Amino acid sequence: MEVQKNRSLKEFTTFKIGGRAKYFIEARTFDEMKQGFLFAKENNLKTFILGKGSNILFDDKGFSGLVIYNNINFLRIFQNNVYVGAGYSFPALGVKTANNNLSGLEFAAGVPGSLGGAIYMNASSYSQAVSDAIKNIVYLTFDGEIITLKKEECSFAYRNSIFQKMKGAILSSVFSLKKDNNAKKRQLEILQKKLKNQPMNEKNVGCIFKNPKNTSAKILIDECSLINYKIGEAIISEVHPNFIINENKATSKDVLKLISHIKKVVKKKKNITLIEEVKVISP
Repeated sequence: MEVQKNRSLKEFTTFKIGGRAKYFIEARTFDEMKQGFLFAKENNLKTFILGKGSNILFDDKGFSGLVIYNNINFLRIFQNNVYVGAGYSFPALGVKTANNNLSGLEFAAGVPGSLGGAIYMNASSYSQAVSDAIKNIVYLTFDGEIITLKKEECSFAYRNSIFQKMKGAILSSVFSLKKDNNAKKRQLEILQKKLKNQPMNEKNVGCIFKNPKNTSAKILIDECSLINYKIGEAIISEVHPNFIINENKATSKDVLKLISHIKKVVKKKKNITLIEEVKVISP
């Protein structure tokens, strides 16, 4: 296990924003993740588990502790059961399962990030959620204990799970999917809709805000005439107003100021308080 110092974080994020990590480790196996936690404990370091870098905003000052890049990247399919590492690409998982005529994760195609991140946030789209097909999850506590949690023990809810309150790392998961010869067709249809309605080829982290009850952040931002509003090099997408685009060299300050402005305007005009979905990682 190699411990790197002052590693740039922006290259590991879909936003391409962020400073450097004081310490950085890539974990490819369960044991390397355990070694990473041990290094953090021995050196009294705060720790952040990084997947594919979507849905997070690192500060321009970087991260003063240890960043562990979860690259536990394996996939095994046994009939309807799928055993997959937390570092595996979530969109690739959607494609692979659909190619095997397995239904339940078609929506994952086009959702940036790792499986671990998708489970942590309980990613969902087009009437599907990652938690729907989960059988169990293997988790490593910060103290080095490997535990297996059944779906019912994970407190899944909209953009929420028990893992947001736990200290450790998701290692892997088993999914129970359904045989469906139309899975590939459905997956391609969902992907085409996303390509049309989301700025998938631009630097972003996905949706910035959670959807309030009975409406959507996209509609609220649009109705407040905020499309194309810009601070620095961070701009609200005209394709999907709940996305912020890094036009070139946007800073974390640019993004945070833009988020604050959106919240103030929506609160003033709609009397609704938007809640961030993106996770802001302080130095």
